[in-house]
Amino acid sequence: MIRFDNVTKTYMRGQHPAVENLDIEFSRGEFVFLVGASGSGKSTMMRMVLKEVAPTRGTVYVAGRDLSRIPSWRVPALRRDIGMVFQDFRLLPSKTAYQNIEFALAVIGTPRKVVRRLVPEMLEMVGLEDKGKRLPHELSGGEQQRVAIARAYVNRPTILLADEPTGNLDPSTAEGILELLSEINERGTTVVMATHDQSAVDRMRRRVVEMVGGKVVRDEQDGRYETEGALSVISGNLPDDSAHREEHPLDDVESRDGSGAGQDVSAREDEPASDVLEEELIDEREARLAQEEDAFSEDEDEEGLR
Repeated sequence: MIRFDNVTKTYMRGQHPAVENLDIEFSRGEFVFLVGASGSGKSTMMRMVLKEVAPTRGTVYVAGRDLSRIPSWRVPALRRDIGMVFQDFRLLPSKTAYQNIEFALAVIGTPRKVVRRLVPEMLEMVGLEDKGKRLPHELSGGEQQRVAIARAYVNRPTILLADEPTGNLDPSTAEGILELLSEINERGTTVVMATHDQSAVDRMRRRVVEMVGGKVVRDEQDGRYETEGALSVISGNLPDDSAHREEHPLDDVESRDGSGAGQDVSAREDEPASDVLEEELIDEREARLAQEEDAFSEDEDEEGLR
């Protein structure tokens, strides 16, 4: 479903990679937790899946497609099959809960009849069937996140990416969000969630991938948040700022075990993705119209030849 084939991403020439020599695959229907200190490469991975950024070296595959071969005008169609949930919700503040979900359908030309059926279904699924007319500021943090999940899932994507979706929520509210994501996963959607929520990871016991300095240092099924592994940052075996040090974060460990094979790397993924939801959706509509115009022009050319 998602595969990174020897992927390295460097944001600026001469600086250390955000991810380096990444080889990992997430299968269809999996629920995967990405864990690691801030700046370890988790968000960069998600941005590459969304084709927001391109790898400096290597290949990213999504649903069997090489993203480097997808032209820019087809990127909106790719993203239609990938839902994205953020820590800060990113709802359109001037639109109601209903309209936020509706907007994601309207810009891709979904018929009104289908919109009127799907949006109430989504509100009911996330437990907000009676709050569709409320603006984001009239909802609690947990309710706003539920709207964001409904918006991300309304097109029934095969992949759902969640970047710290419980980071701003209290524990009981976060538990409800995790149950909702688990329900979506049970419906067949692949869920990849970056998180620092130890209780969620320990409770759900799904696949856990830990990253340090842009490299995968742990990949285990039925995993817990912490591990006894020598390369783990979150377990205290490396200092929390190791991903931001000038030297490679694994150098000290490698020198202790005698391998001495460390190479310079550092994460530059601390630059947050731009909040461009509305613009991206509008771009999708424009790309769809451009595609239709190209098809119409081709039909006219064929008619002229005849």
